[in-house]
Amino acid sequence: MAVDITGFNRMRREQAKIEAVKQEATNETKALEALTHNELTALAKEKGIEGYNKMKKQELLEALKEG
Repeated sequence: MAVDITGFNRMRREQAKIEAVKQEATNETKALEALTHNELTALAKEKGIEGYNKMKKQELLEALKEG
C-alpha cells in the first residue's frame, strides 16, 4: 500500500516558513527594544519617519515596527 505524503510534506514546509517569519519578527522586536532612545531616533530618521524627534521611546518602537 503506497501512501502519498507529498501534500503533507508541502504543508509542513509551508508551516515551517511561517514559523520562521514569526520568529524573525519576534527577534527584530527584541532587538529594537534593546536600543537606546538616541539609537531609535537615528533609526527613525534613516527610515524617514516624520515627527521622530518628539516621540518617546515606546512611540518610536511602535513607529519603527509599523514602518
